Amino acid sequence: MFDDENAEYLVVVNGEEQYSIWPAAREVPGGWTALGAPRPRKECLDHIESVWTDMRPKSVREALENSGSLIAQGSRMVLSQLVDADELKAMSPEELRNMLASLDDDLIYGEDGDVIEPSVGPEVA
Repeated sequence: MFDDENAEYLVVVNGEEQYSIWPAAREVPGGWTALGAPRPRKECLDHIESVWTDMRPKSVREALENSGSLIAQGSRMVLSQLVDADELKAMSPEELRNMLASLDDDLIYGEDGDVIEPSVGPEVA
């Protein structure tokens, strides 16, 4: 069905920005959208090869692209325990990186350079 060189096909794409070909004579399956007019199989495959340069699903690409901001969010959550909330909100990414750089192997240094011992919360009975 997908290897007939004489048939017309559609280039189709799904919500994860994954591409495929689909016989033009058949209804496009749910979750897929046809792009452009029917054309020969080779033209469809050539088009897909030219536009689908990153084969990772959209959700994976976005997760990887946003991982830096997720790390920053996690860092901000940790720092929010150490820094006044208003001060933390006002920090630039560079200031945040500098503050994180001052954390060394779970040690926190105060302005005077002395190690600040973490306080232990109340014990739960």
